[in-house]
Amino acid sequence: MKLILTKRNLLIALAVVIVAGAVVLLLNRPANGNADSAAAAGGQIWTCSMHPQVRLPRPGKCPICSMPLIPVKQTSSTNQSSGSMLELSDHARAMASVETVPVQRRKMSREIRVVGKVQYNETALANITTRVEGYVERLFVDYTGIEVKPGDHLVEIYSPDLLVAQQELLIALESQRGSALVESAKRKLLLWGLTQVQVDDLVRDKKVSDRITLFSPIRGTVTEKMVVQKAMVKPGDVLYRLANLESVWVYLDIYESELAWVQYGQMVEVKAEALPGQSFSGRVWFISPVLNEETRTVKVLLNINNIEHKLKPGMYVSAMIRAELLANGKPAPTGVEGQWSCPMHPLVVLPQGGECPVCKMALVQIPGTPASAKPAGDQLLLAVPVTAVLDSGVRKLVYVERDKGQFEAVAIVTGPRTDDSYPVLSGLNEGDKVVTRGNFLLDSQFQIRGLSSLFYKEGQAAAAGHQHGGSSPTAAPPASDAKHQNHGR
Repeated sequence: MKLILTKRNLLIALAVVIVAGAVVLLLNRPANGNADSAAAAGGQIWTCSMHPQVRLPRPGKCPICSMPLIPVKQTSSTNQSSGSMLELSDHARAMASVETVPVQRRKMSREIRVVGKVQYNETALANITTRVEGYVERLFVDYTGIEVKPGDHLVEIYSPDLLVAQQELLIALESQRGSALVESAKRKLLLWGLTQVQVDDLVRDKKVSDRITLFSPIRGTVTEKMVVQKAMVKPGDVLYRLANLESVWVYLDIYESELAWVQYGQMVEVKAEALPGQSFSGRVWFISPVLNEETRTVKVLLNINNIEHKLKPGMYVSAMIRAELLANGKPAPTGVEGQWSCPMHPLVVLPQGGECPVCKMALVQIPGTPASAKPAGDQLLLAVPVTAVLDSGVRKLVYVERDKGQFEAVAIVTGPRTDDSYPVLSGLNEGDKVVTRGNFLLDSQFQIRGLSSLFYKEGQAAAAGHQHGGSSPTAAPPASDAKHQNHGR
């Protein structure tokens, strides 16, 4: 009898355990067998703080990293319908150090900092050559670096050929055979290097000279001297090279990614390390049509006024190009559009058409819309601070405070970055309050709640189905693991 009672007790206890287990399984099973249906039924959803795409109907450990799951705070029905709103209490906002600023319209500019090198102004170079055969009798300029002016004497040459040519002119004058022969003899002397004054003196004084003096044709600096005393010279020999340093060229190296912001006519500020505290300004007047494939740069030429000769050819300089932006994010006019210039001499810029004062070619109009034709408001851009923009490399996102404590993720399209802001081309309106501090914490909360965030445009619910390796972390853990987890608690 005692043994029978014992078996009965065991059977009763076993039945109670089976019934209790069945009740527990029924209570823990979601309505439709997955996390989304459990959420729809009002049940609690659990996720991983490191892998927000994991969404399970019961607590446990993350199937990816084994971290304990945390409950997901359910949003209100109003916020669920919007699909992208997050509400923070005053305490939560203070803990996250969330700060906002209103979006405003203002003028913006893109600044490009580049380096360059000072070179001679190629249009202000001159070679002093001899046109007759002879011997150098005297050097008036006997070392490089001397400053000369137009008309300064440089060298004196003895030439037998020049002596014969002068005698021919005197014979033509005495014979009075005609002005044609006289003019031909005068022209020959002029072509050989004599000045008009020297020819007139010969005609007046009838005094032949067997030496010719060569004069400087320009104001400049002697940069090279290729002649010495008593040397023999032949027609075409270069004696000196002169360079006018009152203006110099600066070649800038512009990377191809920044070339869109460099335009003909832009003013550029230039500084040299050798001249601290001083700056020079020049205008872009030539952009090379060829790209250097090794450095991926394009040469851009500036013309700099150098009356005081402070900039020396060969100096390295740094330059800053500032391109004002229009409302569409493109560079604003430089101020020369609509004026007239010479294709062969781009430095010539005139308000009206006509002939080039240098080469007499017909001037052409510079294309583009003049700055005066642009409305004043066309350069007021909607600016958002750089700190407010989250960039995934594919799209840019900002968080906007629609109401007190209510935040929404907004995708925006921006123009080129300036020092501290982006111009907004679409996505925001003037006066919108964007989050400039705490936006990364907001983005993580949006991910945990399954809302649209930086890396998940459609929210975590849409992204949960795709996992590396073909496994789906949204599935419930195996029964043995769940039992072990429950047993551990």
